[in-house]
Amino acid sequence: MKKEWENFVVNEGWRMKNRRKNQTKSKMFASYIVIPVLILTVISCLFSSAYYEVSQRRNLAFEDSASENVNEQLKGVMDNLLKSAVQYSMTPWVRRLKYMQKIPDMMQKSITASDILDYASTVSLAEINENLVESIYIYYSLEGFGISSIGRVTWDEYIDIYGIICEEKSVQTGEVLSENNQQAIYHHVSMIKNGKRMDGFFLIQTIPMENTYNGEVNILFYVSYDALCDYIWKFAGDGTEQLYLTDGQEILCNLANRAGDMEQIGKELRTEGAEETQLLPGDSIKELKSGEKGFVYRKSLDKYVSEYTKTGMDIGVLQILEPDFLRSDFFSFLKWIVAGDFLLFGLIVIVSSRLTKRSYQPLEHIMNLIDEKNRENLDEYQLIEHTLKAFNSQKERLDISVYEQNPLVEQYLLHNLLNQGRLRQDEVKYINTMRRYAGFRCLVLKDSLETGQYAGEIDACLAVYPQIHAASLKGENCYIWVLSYGEESLVEEIVDTLEQTFTEMDYREAVMAMSGRYEELLRMQEAFREAVCTLSYHYFYPERKLLLYDGDFIGEREQSKVTFEIADGVMEELRKYVEALQPRAVVTVYCQLVWYNFRERMLSREKWFAGIHELNEHMADMFRDSGREEALERIGLLEPENFGSLDGYLQTFEVKITQLIERCASRENPIYTVRNQMIRQYVEEHLADANLSLSETARVTRYTSTYFGKYFKEQFGCAFQQYVAVRRIECAKKYLLEDPERRNMSIQEIALACGFTNDVTFRRTFKRYTGVTPSQFEKENLSET
Repeated sequence: MKKEWENFVVNEGWRMKNRRKNQTKSKMFASYIVIPVLILTVISCLFSSAYYEVSQRRNLAFEDSASENVNEQLKGVMDNLLKSAVQYSMTPWVRRLKYMQKIPDMMQKSITASDILDYASTVSLAEINENLVESIYIYYSLEGFGISSIGRVTWDEYIDIYGIICEEKSVQTGEVLSENNQQAIYHHVSMIKNGKRMDGFFLIQTIPMENTYNGEVNILFYVSYDALCDYIWKFAGDGTEQLYLTDGQEILCNLANRAGDMEQIGKELRTEGAEETQLLPGDSIKELKSGEKGFVYRKSLDKYVSEYTKTGMDIGVLQILEPDFLRSDFFSFLKWIVAGDFLLFGLIVIVSSRLTKRSYQPLEHIMNLIDEKNRENLDEYQLIEHTLKAFNSQKERLDISVYEQNPLVEQYLLHNLLNQGRLRQDEVKYINTMRRYAGFRCLVLKDSLETGQYAGEIDACLAVYPQIHAASLKGENCYIWVLSYGEESLVEEIVDTLEQTFTEMDYREAVMAMSGRYEELLRMQEAFREAVCTLSYHYFYPERKLLLYDGDFIGEREQSKVTFEIADGVMEELRKYVEALQPRAVVTVYCQLVWYNFRERMLSREKWFAGIHELNEHMADMFRDSGREEALERIGLLEPENFGSLDGYLQTFEVKITQLIERCASRENPIYTVRNQMIRQYVEEHLADANLSLSETARVTRYTSTYFGKYFKEQFGCAFQQYVAVRRIECAKKYLLEDPERRNMSIQEIALACGFTNDVTFRRTFKRYTGVTPSQFEKENLSET
């Protein structure tokens, strides 16, 4: 009874001491850290709020000026078109019409396609070039004939040649050409030019002849929407997110920010979450018209919008401002503010830590034995070790009272046991005093970015069970808990609790494993190795949060002697599907074989990986035997060890094998085979020609350079220049090694013979593809020979 009372007094004294220490720490923490940080935060917020308003107004004013410039450019383009049409009345060709209109027959015979060139040579189009005006048609209403850049054609012939489709029936039928005094735009007109259909509009301008004669000339300019958008986009501000061409009522054409590829624009316009803010051709803009210059905020789009329509014409432009652009300067300013705050916060922490240092000592009664100078250079384990060595006797070192028993001492001893594999008898006695239970298991948590948070959750779950004594320590790539317990049912409850907690919290990166049960503490290293081994089997169970060495048959797998089984019938079935180029069947049989060996054969992880490598080698042999080795080299086989889970490996395998078989199928087309052989032959015959290029080869094969480049990369698996470089390097290797008569050639002579312009380029290219210089390559291979 007396001894229990003494223990109670000692424990109460220890609690009161800790309580006073915590109160002191709280006051100092509030004084030296919390208050300065709060003041710093308030000042930063005030400055940031003020600068936010200023920077947003400044950026909006800049974008308003850019928007006005875009409007002026559109106005200038349309005025220039009208001016160019009016200038027709002063060209030699129109003057000829005036004098020849008395004799229509002579006019029809005398007017030729070259007359359109007279116009192009005499009329200066400052802002309108061939990228903007796609076609010109001149129609003489008196005799009903027309002329274009392709010669004298009727309107019906012109429609058929260019495949023109127009929503306005009067334009499609040509009725509008008989009308006089016109100055109008007709939208939604499409034509085919250079094999590509484009959308745009017709601008019709009437040029009157002399008043003494009947008849007028109607000039039609066809302008592409895309070309006009591209031209106007050059003058848009940096913050313009979207630019639309309109007819004053609805959208005609769209162009997104940083656009270079219209297909990519279409994808961006239809990305998830963008349906409410993106406008498409045909959408009405009535609600967006404001009548004001510059950008105006529109709540329906939650963005700033600028709209302009040219007076007297059905053409305009709509600009939408990127919201983040208005805040770009503020974000840059905010980064500096945050960086400055962190710097000041660090200084505050350093100063306050100096003032509150002694209140944070976890082992104050031990640390007093160490001088201040030595303590600063020691970590936690070294600190405890240094303290224990400073005790006067063996008895003082380990036979300490309950008052001085501390988890950090146990942690230090377990750390030594894990790394050195041994403890003295008195050290084991000390740990057993702390443990109170004979049986123990090792729980391991895989290290990750969120390990600290996961470790806190594990500690919280273990704290619910006072019947379990848990000591944690940090390993190289994991956290370790040594769990001492009495009843085995407690382990089952802990496993269920951890599984449920980590699943509900959606901790996807959390991976845990538990060893089997051990009685002797000195076998801790063995228990740790079991837990780490179990951790590696998470590869096959990615959905599991916690694996057991004994409960999940990991131990049985590790002791199993069976090997990966590949039945002959399965291999024949795989070979049949590979030769038939059936990717789905290949993937199905492959996955069934993989899962069969893991689930039914009870293979260890290492033997399973070895079997997968063997299976992949058989797969490679199948492709080689079927004459598809080149395609196989381009795709390559997978390494299962490089994937985080078996599911991920099989999914990637399915994608890769499908690509491989599809490439093989495309290469077996007879047309491609003949064409590819012709390309190879041409390259081989011209390897020594330094002027061998993609454009020249494309010309020989009668393709455009762009199409030929894409076709070559798809069929040969690399760019044309890379293929030529590799073939030239192979040719150089033959000169260096295989040709005795030319072995005495200099490096420069070999470079010129292989198509390189000089020896410097040859040396650099040779080393890039072989890893050594030509001289080193020759020396190494000759020495081996």
